[in-house]
Amino acid sequence: MDVRKRLILQFIFQLVFVGAVLIGLMVAMIYYLADQMTEMEMRREFAKAGLPKLVESMEWKDGNIQFDEKLLDEVKQSGGWLQTLDEEGGVITSYFTPGDVPDRYNPGELVDYWRGKKPFPYSLYIWIQVKGGTTYTLLYGVKPEGGQLVQSLSEQAVLSDGKILIPDDLEQKLKAKQGWVQVLDEQGDELASLYKPSEALTHYTLKDLIFGSFSTLSDSYQLWTKHEERTGLTWLVGLPVFAEEGTARPPFLFGSEGQLLLAGFIVLLIVVLLLFGVLSIWYGHRFGTPILHMIRWLQRLGKGAYEEPQDRKGLPRSRKPSGKLKRRYRLYTDVLQVLAGLTETLKRNDEIRTKLEKSREEWIAGVSHDLKTPLSSIKGYAHMLESDQYDWSVAEVREFAGVIKDKADYMDGLIADLSMTYRLKNGAMPLKMERTEMNEFIRGTVASFHNDPGFMQANIYFRGAGKPIYYSVDVHWFRRILDNLLANALIHNPAGTEIEVSLDAGAKNGFMLTVRDNGEGLDEEGLLNLFERYYRGTNTEGAGSGTGLGLAIAKHLVHEHGGTIEAESKPGHGVTIRMRFG
Repeated sequence: MDVRKRLILQFIFQLVFVGAVLIGLMVAMIYYLADQMTEMEMRREFAKAGLPKLVESMEWKDGNIQFDEKLLDEVKQSGGWLQTLDEEGGVITSYFTPGDVPDRYNPGELVDYWRGKKPFPYSLYIWIQVKGGTTYTLLYGVKPEGGQLVQSLSEQAVLSDGKILIPDDLEQKLKAKQGWVQVLDEQGDELASLYKPSEALTHYTLKDLIFGSFSTLSDSYQLWTKHEERTGLTWLVGLPVFAEEGTARPPFLFGSEGQLLLAGFIVLLIVVLLLFGVLSIWYGHRFGTPILHMIRWLQRLGKGAYEEPQDRKGLPRSRKPSGKLKRRYRLYTDVLQVLAGLTETLKRNDEIRTKLEKSREEWIAGVSHDLKTPLSSIKGYAHMLESDQYDWSVAEVREFAGVIKDKADYMDGLIADLSMTYRLKNGAMPLKMERTEMNEFIRGTVASFHNDPGFMQANIYFRGAGKPIYYSVDVHWFRRILDNLLANALIHNPAGTEIEVSLDAGAKNGFMLTVRDNGEGLDEEGLLNLFERYYRGTNTEGAGSGTGLGLAIAKHLVHEHGGTIEAESKPGHGVTIRMRFG
């Protein structure tokens, strides 16, 4: 899989992951808010929100009906009691039930209690549920102390000069219950108050009064009201939600559903921002660090430092001590491989360039020496001929002229070879191709090489292909290829070295030409640079040694004929050069 697909999949996965986390946070927050709102509702009126949850939590265990302990604690905190009745009205289980509560109810009797037709010391709430094929009746009762207290206050208290005067026993009862009282006019404005908490209102709307019997103030007080038709005043009593006798239940953290929702939204927003902050840092570390590393790597390559940036321990930053890629870099495996390959290529090319520069300098020094040596001879003989101190004989003059001619021919050949290498390199030397039978042509080339006075004693053998091979070549320059290879094999090997030239037929009218000797051979460096122009200096001892450009010219001419050339050798095992055409 290439880096593009890996990046696409990685970003899709990350976005899906972030989306899943956000959805999870939202679901968790909604669940939390719903739970908190249910708890607020149970504090306001346990009978409305708590009884359904009690029924849901009801289960048989060890032959008894059991409820959720937390919900039972809410029953106790609300100051109520709980009974479970069977279909005949018998009590199955009971919790926090006072002594004046019956342990069995007749159907009609319970209905009269519930509808208020028959006196009952508690406010009753009934929930009937079919569970497991059995009908259960859940009975919840709570003593309406606030209602009794506000009734007594409206009957016995007096409003005088903006103050509320109540009998001592009622005042002690109000104090014991940690309650407070307000008197409101017909518009709902406060006329007087006693023991009123700071968070109590001074003006009540119709909504506040209608829902006062089961609303709460800061979710800590339950409100009870009594309207006097004679005076038009409204008496309001607030009692704390009791946990135990004389102990108020701890206030709820939020005063209303709106505050709860706002707090939930703020918390969710903060968590989302923190999540995105952490993810941003993680993304920067995960994706930015490798990119910065690769940029630094490229900058180092541009400055000629052909190696990957390293850490303090001297190890490549993208890899572990074991050599494996670090996790955050694996996404860019392809890019890192390309950079590593580029680094190695540039490093190798720089090494080759350095070697070529050195070889070029050595070669130029050798060529300069080769030109100066025959030139010095030419100048020396010219001075001798020019001097009037000696009378040279005709034989001596001819001898001097022969030496000058040889040196000049050597210089001319060297200059011609230099010119030819650059013309071949730049494609400025077109060839005249002729269809030629290669067996006879190469046999003739080897024979003419034998006729050279400098190579008449050479041990050169030719082995033909055994069948005619026709190929289009420039006969002049193809002969130059073979001449250069044979001359190189003879010049750089001791006398008596055997050289074999063989021709083998190839596919599609092609052929392979091989020149093999059993001379001294080459080491690895010599073999690598065998066909380079700047690798060898020239022998400065005369024209017979060549110019040092023969194999470079042969390589170019082979390529111009559409062929390839390669060599193999080991020290002491000679050199084999193979050329393939067609």
